Amino acid sequence: MSVTNASQEIESGRLQKGVLSIPNAVALSAAAMAPVLAVVLNAPAAGPQAGEALPLSFLFAFIACLLVGNSVVQFARQLPSAGSFYTFNSAGLGAGAGFYTGWLFWIGYAVLAPGLFSAFGSFVHDYFLSTFQSNVPWWIFSLAAMAIVLGLSIRSIRASVNVDLVLLFLEVVIFLVLSVLAIVHAGSGNTLKSFIPSSSPHGISGVGLGVVFGILSFIGFDAAATLGEETKNPRRNVPMAVSGALISVGIFYVVAMYALTAGYGLNNHANLLKFLSDPNPFVTLGHHYASWLLQPIELAAIAGLFSCFMAIHNVTVRVMFSMGRDRVLPRSLGQVHSKWFSPYSAIFAQTVFTVVIGLAGGAWLGPGAAGNYGFTGSIGTVAIVIVYCMCNIALIRYFWKRADRSVIKHIIIPIAGVVAMAYPLWSVAKPGQSWPYSLVPWIVLAWILVGTVLLIAYWMRSPEKIKAIGTFVAEDDLPLSEQPESLLAARTTSVQHPTIAEEFRRHPEMNED
Repeated sequence: MSVTNASQEIESGRLQKGVLSIPNAVALSAAAMAPVLAVVLNAPAAGPQAGEALPLSFLFAFIACLLVGNSVVQFARQLPSAGSFYTFNSAGLGAGAGFYTGWLFWIGYAVLAPGLFSAFGSFVHDYFLSTFQSNVPWWIFSLAAMAIVLGLSIRSIRASVNVDLVLLFLEVVIFLVLSVLAIVHAGSGNTLKSFIPSSSPHGISGVGLGVVFGILSFIGFDAAATLGEETKNPRRNVPMAVSGALISVGIFYVVAMYALTAGYGLNNHANLLKFLSDPNPFVTLGHHYASWLLQPIELAAIAGLFSCFMAIHNVTVRVMFSMGRDRVLPRSLGQVHSKWFSPYSAIFAQTVFTVVIGLAGGAWLGPGAAGNYGFTGSIGTVAIVIVYCMCNIALIRYFWKRADRSVIKHIIIPIAGVVAMAYPLWSVAKPGQSWPYSLVPWIVLAWILVGTVLLIAYWMRSPEKIKAIGTFVAEDDLPLSEQPESLLAARTTSVQHPTIAEEFRRHPEMNED
């Protein structure tokens, strides 16, 4: 094998290294959380249970996600990879658990995209109807957004995250301005009772149910971890990006929820009743405190939807790419564009999936927040929260016998993270939900069963695929002595395409270049 051919074979399975900075990675995670969209949609959903204690519910959700964020940060320092949890859990719990992680994480994010696709069209349709009296079908706007996302994601991940960064900055600034004005003019609405459980009409249980919607608002904080192969100095920068996005958006949520509570005067029972029947409380705040912000508020919600859609798309294709590179999914999904270094096969596959499911779901349930978006979001949330719990357990096992183990960071906090996620998971997946949400746990269970059949087939026919799951990290081209020990053993059984480290070992002549 020549040096040139070996290099081409190696690089065919690689994304472009070092093209993203910390702000780029922060933008992806923050956009995936969709902070403006989350407060617009999830605040009214949590309001009936949490009431005046709405800020407390989101504060508790913030703390719960920080516990999970610890596991992501600890793993990202060791195993930077586009596979994210897929790679983390493979190292901590073994190849079988890694397969289930990738299987759930893939569908968890993949199914969020069709809901965002249809919701974007619905939001823009409503905006055009109210502003220009133009009744353009929602799916036209959705397809236009998909075309832009496709073009940006194929051309450059850097272009995509830069667009996310600009849109995110504008929408957050607009809502922070509204929040500050609401707090300043709230008068008697300002009270620290918003952070006391008894302020909820249902007490601590009401706060707990509000936490469920708070945690839904944080889904996606881990997105930067999928950029481990494309970020400069990933062992340092990816953990910083995940932490930065989680903390900054968490603070934004608490401030926005307090502003909503104070500005609406939820400490007054009559105002609380009005709030519960208000389809868009933040627009109401705009009418009261900053009528000049009404148009920017609506445009910020649309921008937030688009940036979230693009971020979720980019996260999903990187998980698909990692699984395709490991031959768990079709090998073609692990291909990288020769010029733009984008996982183009995975991008096209996810685009087709998004359009087909998005159009079908929008026609079946409706494209709005209470239709396809809510249903697909519930499915994705259940799958992703299961992965979060697995990651906490994986961290404990990964560091259990290591000399650098910290009892607090690697044992106590991960256990607390599992406990914190258990109640929200049960609340979303428990029996007795209204239709079609009653289908959610069965859909996730069916997906797990399909994955089990596939896993058994791999063990019987191609066990080497399972043994090599999640073994690719960003520093594969480092000397063997500097690579994580947990991955070296797995690579010795791999018969998939060789890593760069293996190529140098097998072909010493390559070192001469």
